[in-house]
Amino acid sequence: MKELFLLILILLIFSIKSEIDTSKMIIIYYSRTGNTELFFNYIKEIIYIDSYKIEPLIPYPEDSDVMHELARIEYKAKSRPEIKNPLTNVTKYKKILLGYPLWNSHLPNIIITQLLKLNLLGKTIYPFNTDGSSGVGNSIDDIKLHSVGAIIKKGFDIKASMIKDKEQSMKKIKEWLKNNFGYEYESEKILKINILIIAIYFLLF
Repeated sequence: MKELFLLILILLIFSIKSEIDTSKMIIIYYSRTGNTELFFNYIKEIIYIDSYKIEPLIPYPEDSDVMHELARIEYKAKSRPEIKNPLTNVTKYKKILLGYPLWNSHLPNIIITQLLKLNLLGKTIYPFNTDGSSGVGNSIDDIKLHSVGAIIKKGFDIKASMIKDKEQSMKKIKEWLKNNFGYEYESEKILKINILIIAIYFLLF
C-alpha cells in the first residue's frame, strides 16, 4: 500500500507543472528609456524565452520634450523609422510577447516598422507596455491594424513609476503569465501537492 502511495505521489508531482513551454515563444521589444527593458528583464528572470530587441538605425533623442514632439510627428506622418538588423522571420514561433513604451497613447512607429516586416498569420500576440498614466491607450488597436492575420490578446501594462519596484512588478508579471500561459507560483505548486498528499493518505490509510 505504501509503495502505491509513493508511486501515485510521484506521478502527481510530475503532472503539476510550474514551467511554461517557451519553445515556440519569443519576446520582441523596444525600450528607449530603459523601463520596457526592465520589464523584459523581469520576464526573463521568470521564464527562459527567445528574444529580439528592436534598435533604431538612428537613435531617438534623449530629451523627453523633444522625444514627445517627435513621436507625435511620426504618428501623424505614419513614418516608418528604420531598424538595425530587423527581424524578418518568426516562422518557428506561435506566440509573440510584444513589449513597448506607450507614446502619446499609441504604439511607437518603430514597432509598426517591425510588425510590417513579419508574416504574422496565425500568430498570437501578447502585448505588454510601460506607460505614464494611459494604461494600454490605443496601442492594441494599432497592433491589430498592422498585424494582419494575428490574434491579439488583451494588453498588459505597468506604470513607469512602478516598474522599478521589482517585488510588485514581478507579482503582476507572474499573474499575467499564469493567466495567459499557465505559469504557477512555486508556492501554489507546493500547496497543491500538499493537499493531494493529505487526500491520498486518508484515502489509502
